Order: sequence, then structure tokens, then C-alpha cells
Amino acid sequence: MRKTNNYPFVLVHGYLCWGNDDRINDICPTFGMWNGSAKTALLDDGYIADTPSVGMFSGMWDRACELYAFIKGGRVDYGKVHSERNGHARFGKTYPGYVPNWGELDENGKIQKINLIGHSFGGPTVRTLIHLLAEGSEIERQGTDPDDLSDLFKGGKVKWVHSCTTLAGTHNGVTLPEQIQPVIKPLAFTIFSLAPLTSGTWFSKVYGFHLDRFGLSSQTKHVSWDPTLLLHYVNLKEDNIHWELSREGAKELTKDYTVYDNIYYFSYYGVRTAKNKKGGQSGTKDMWLPMRPFAWMSGNFKRKTIGDEWMPNDGLVNIPAAHHPFKDPWQDFDPANIKPGIWNVMPQEYKDHTSYMGVLEDKEVYAQFFRDIADRVTDLPVIE
Repeated sequence: MRKTNNYPFVLVHGYLCWGNDDRINDICPTFGMWNGSAKTALLDDGYIADTPSVGMFSGMWDRACELYAFIKGGRVDYGKVHSERNGHARFGKTYPGYVPNWGELDENGKIQKINLIGHSFGGPTVRTLIHLLAEGSEIERQGTDPDDLSDLFKGGKVKWVHSCTTLAGTHNGVTLPEQIQPVIKPLAFTIFSLAPLTSGTWFSKVYGFHLDRFGLSSQTKHVSWDPTLLLHYVNLKEDNIHWELSREGAKELTKDYTVYDNIYYFSYYGVRTAKNKKGGQSGTKDMWLPMRPFAWMSGNFKRKTIGDEWMPNDGLVNIPAAHHPFKDPWQDFDPANIKPGIWNVMPQEYKDHTSYMGVLEDKEVYAQFFRDIADRVTDLPVIE
């Protein structure tokens, strides 16, 4: 296979999951779990790859800002206007830079690009990063001194990305948040209340909450945290992952997103439910057991109201959520006709949501899945 490039890969995890900065990733990586490591498989095959930690409870904007700092290097800047509006600190961690020359010209005068892969909520996260790279943020530009404005919010960087691949991405939101709406706020409050209790302990180093912008980090011990900040965050719509995972939230926050002619887009999705006696969908016997209750919930929710097409799912994500962003153009994947600026949607797979994390997958098959993705995008013509 002819390689046209060897751009680095950035694998972005979803809700509740983890990356490099969490010690759990050393023994049980999000991309691989107990069946190997996608990152290792790519590295062994000569590719450059990494799996950053972004906020497991954070919204897509904050996660995109963290990704930008991780890749380019420097201190996370969540934006002056955004931070003030959402009640948290403007700045976060400082990173050395995974690809410090990202966006710069190489010795041949070519732009240093990257490849993005996002699983689950990692899908909207990488799309948000692309949107900010391309368009920047008019709100931040208007509300921030030009000398104090993060380069991310200036826009004009759409050529910095070669490909965008999503695995069971929550593009159009999922139905589950609607079903558990009465318990979301109490659940979120309980989860986030654990953050100050575990801050600075071994637990926060193994599985960190990544809430530095709220004054919490794995290095901070015995913190005194104002609970009103927590209440404010839990009650937010914008900047709250639970709302952003809903169909309403996803539609609102991504309404201005689009695709770009220089980027190749791929979407993978799986289904592991089957029609049940009541006309809805239930998980099959091959579905990972912890997924089955959620599969049943997602497969029987307001069927007559929202339509049968929303019932099949992978245990967490409904087919329409993951197939492709509703507003964007798409085509069925054709290896002989891969186009940029359009979603190339892969054939439906018999997988559940955690299959893309390696759960119940054969180690070599799982590794080959990621090598195939890498082989494909590095063989595509680079569009400057």
C-alpha cells in the first residue's frame, strides 16, 4: 500500500473513560481494555499514535480545548467568555505538545496535519475541535483582547486535519439521557461530590476526574470546594455532558458544524439488538452483559413517538445517533470512491458499544481494525 503521509493519530475517549494521564490506562487502556491496546498496535506498525486524557465528565467545548493544548502544547485555555459564562477557571493544565509543529510547514513546505479518531462522545469532541480550528469562536473574539485570545479561537486552521474517524459517535444525541432525566442531576451531583474527597489521593491518580478548572487535580490534597460551583455546573445546559449527550443538546450545540473539503470523514457504527415480542429491541445473547439493560431501555423508548428507526442500538447509542451527523452529506463506504468533505459511512457491524473499546474482541482482530483505519487514511491523497 502506498503511503502519502505518516500523520500522527489522536485517539479520543468518550464519557466516563480515560487516557494517558490516568494510571488505569497502563493496565486497562480505553482503546483495548484487557484485549490489547490500539495505541500499541499502531506504534508497532510504524504509526505515531497517542491516547490523551480529556475530561470524562466535561462538555465537548472544554474537551476540545484540552485536546488542542495536548496536541499543540501549552496551557489549556477554555476561553475568557466561555469560562466566565459557565463558572469555571479560564486556564487548565500545561502540556509539552504531542505534535508541537502541528499546523506548521515541514521541510517540503507541507502542512503538518493529524488524524483524529473519536469513540462515543469522542466523536462530537473531535468535531468540535475541527469546528474551532476552522471557524474559531466569534464570541471569544468579540469578548477577548486580541493579544489575550487563544489561537484556537482565531480560526483559519482547517487544513491542520487530514482525517476524522468516529466509532459509535454520539453525533445526533442518544435517547438514554431522556429516559433517565429524573435521576441525571442527583447522579451527577453524587459523582462530582466524590471529586473533592478523592483529590490528591491514589484514586485520583488511577482514575482522575480532570476538573482542574474547578480547582481540583490529582496533586491537590484536602481541598475546600465551594458546593455552589458544583450545583451551578450540574444545572448547566451548555458545558454539561449529560445535556450534550441528549438529542436536544447535540442538535443545539452542533447546529453550526459542517464538513470541510480537505478532510476525509469516516463513521463506524454497530448494532447488537434484535426485535422483541413488544416490537421494540433487546440486546442479543452476544452483547456484553452490562450493556443489556441499557440496550433494552434504548430499544423500547417512545417507539411510537420517535420512530422504529431509533430502536436498534449498540447498548448505548441508537443507530441514527452514530450513522452520520444529520445535516452533513454522506455516502455508503466505497473503497474505490472515498471522497473528502463527506461522511463515508462504513457498513453496519454486529458490535456493541464497548466492542470498539476491545471488550469481547479477539486481540489480533481488534488490533487489525485500527491498523486498517490507519492504512486507509495514510493512503489517501493529501489535500492542502
